[in-house]
Formats: sequence, structure tokens, C-alpha cells
Amino acid sequence: MFLVKGVAMELYMTPKPGLVDMEDCGSHHDLSLATMEGSIRIIAGYLHQLCGSLASGEDFTRQAAIGRRAEQTMLNDLGTNTHKGFLFLSGLLLVARWHARSEDEQGLREWVAALAWEFFDAQGEQDTHGRRQRVRYGAGGIVRETLNGLPALFDEAVPVYLTALEHHGHPKIASFVMLARLMQCVDDTTTLHRCGTMGLSRIRRDGRHLERIIDLGEDCEPFLYALNREYVRMNLTMGGVADMLGLCYGYLLACGCLLGVPGRNSF
Repeated sequence: MFLVKGVAMELYMTPKPGLVDMEDCGSHHDLSLATMEGSIRIIAGYLHQLCGSLASGEDFTRQAAIGRRAEQTMLNDLGTNTHKGFLFLSGLLLVARWHARSEDEQGLREWVAALAWEFFDAQGEQDTHGRRQRVRYGAGGIVRETLNGLPALFDEAVPVYLTALEHHGHPKIASFVMLARLMQCVDDTTTLHRCGTMGLSRIRRDGRHLERIIDLGEDCEPFLYALNREYVRMNLTMGGVADMLGLCYGYLLACGCLLGVPGRNSF
């Protein structure tokens, strides 16, 4: 499944400041590469169940319940909600794609927004770190992102990836450009929880700098490694950016556009 491959690609993308990757655990001292791989296996099982529910014609409340169980499994098995944001985002996109039943991007975005409205209207918001940051700082976070039909995915990350791929001719460079853009546009409540508005401003500034480095044709990896050391010192991370990055990879894979060649349209 492309969404599972997408979150795996995000995990293995290296370097990523403050995040778990092939080099280290970033600012997440309670996590490891092996833990994150175990989390991806849980996501794979969850999305498989979700496909079964959709094929059986079950309603959205049933699919939301499958998601809640997967979150609990993640917590029970790993001791932490490693991919909670991605679990929600990937499930919502998968269900939206099933209902949209077309290749029209606008239709897909409208379904994402409609399902998000239904979910938050029915479930309300739990008392999570994300909710506290949204209340404290007036941040939109994952709630606003989904209610608006995933603008970080459709309006920012995917277009900039494809443009960078055409310009630079290399998926890895395009991936770093996509990371840079997400750092600038994601309203990351994980960052706010760790380091407040100063931390979010820092990540956005670093995202702009990263994009400039790549535009100038320079090697961006030394800058990213330096950022990682600084983020670890600050206890700064960007879990929301990581979730969106995995979702973007999954979408690009599903559309057959990871190498710039449109094709498939199934998650």
C-alpha cells in the first residue's frame, strides 16, 4: 500500500532535524528506528482493516472506531503514540479517496474536509497535547489542516516537489525541498508543545534557509546535520512536519509522480 511505503520513506529519509532517521533518534530520546518500524507495521494492519471496512460498505463511524483501536494498539505495544498524526491523516485520505471515486483533486479535497468535519463534530476533541497547543496559541494544527482539505499537501508540498524534481532531476533533492516547504507551512503543535512560538518560528526560518540553500545549488546536508545537533540541544522537534511528509510521499507514490511521471491513482 502506497501510504505505508510513504511513511517508511519519511522514516528513512536522512538527515531530518530533530526527528528519528537512519542516523539517530533526533530529539526523541524515547524512540528508536526499530520502534518506529514497529509503529509502521501497526499502521499497515490498520489501513488493511480500513480497506476491508470500506469494501464491506460500513459507515464512517465504524472506520473511526478502527482508527481509535489502532491508536490504542500503538500505545499498548510501543508505550507511545509514535505515528498518531499520520494514522489519522492517512486514514482520512484513504476514506476520502474511496468516496471520491475519481481522479479529480478538488473532489478528493472536498471529501477530506467533509469527513474531517463529520469526525470532529461526532467525536469532539480529546484532551491531547495538540489540543492544548491549539487553545494556548490559537494554532490550527492537524484539525485546521484537514478541515481545509490538506492545503499543506496539495498547495505546498506536492507542487514544490514536482517543480524541484523537474529542475534538479533528483528525487532526494526534491525531497529536501519538500521538507523545507513543510517546515515553513505546517502549523506544528508538536513543536509548540516542546518549544512554544519561538520554536515554531525557528523551524519556519530554518525551512526558508534550507530552501534557499537548495535553490543556490549547494549541498544542504551539512546544514541539516548542524540543525539536528541544535534541535537536540533545544529539545526541538517537528512531528507534524514528519506526518505530512509521510502523507506526501504516499500521495506521490499513489499518483505515480514520485519520479515525475503521472500514472496510478489508488492508495
